[in-house]
Amino acid sequence: MTTLPRTWCPSSVFLVPTTNWRERVAAESQRQRELQAEITASARRRAAAFEEGVRELGSKSAVAREIGIDVRAVRRAINEYGPATAPPPDSTTEDHPNE
Repeated sequence: MTTLPRTWCPSSVFLVPTTNWRERVAAESQRQRELQAEITASARRRAAAFEEGVRELGSKSAVAREIGIDVRAVRRAINEYGPATAPPPDSTTEDHPNE
């Protein structure tokens, strides 16, 4: 009988979950929502920084050249996450249909 060589595996691979799969799915779904909110907030701050750079340097092209990225990335960030797309400060992210 031939035995396969044992390979190193992290010990976490062998842990048995203490919750059922439904609870783990719900927890991971919540975590994904939290992470998406963090990503969106970061993108808004980045767009605000780009806009500040445009005010300082005079153009989106100048900002892109200054930091070594394509001007399309600067335009896209400002268009998608700039102040025109920011939610009002007193709003929530929850949908309230039929109100």
